[in-house]
Amino acid sequence: MTTQSTDPDVAALLELHSRDREAHLNGDAQLLTSGMADHIWEASRGQLTRLSRDDVRERFAAYFATVSYSVWDDLVQPHVAVSGDRTVAWMAIHIEAKVAPREGGDVMPRGFDSSWIATYEKQADSWLLVAIASSVAEHN
Repeated sequence: MTTQSTDPDVAALLELHSRDREAHLNGDAQLLTSGMADHIWEASRGQLTRLSRDDVRERFAAYFATVSYSVWDDLVQPHVAVSGDRTVAWMAIHIEAKVAPREGGDVMPRGFDSSWIATYEKQADSWLLVAIASSVAEHN
């Protein structure tokens, strides 16, 4: 879990991270995408893709319909950096996760570590995710 910060922007960004955790543990794609801009850039598996918030919501809704998270916990305290003009920020995150299939699902239970760098812009006084670069390592 994340700790609180006295910097209001850092605290707001850490709250978004806490909301992401809650969304994964509750299988809530709407909550997960509530802190995203209309479009985001995703770098993953050697690809760079521009996705709409609706595309991400649909992808995670389908995924959450097949799996249930029992663990989604920080392995290290997230690192947050905010630009001097307070309009752009980034966060480095490293979590451990465990998923199991939902009833009727054919997903194998598995554990994995995931790390990512998320980039945020302040739009209308709210921080919104605009880009993410991630990696996943399966547990043996």
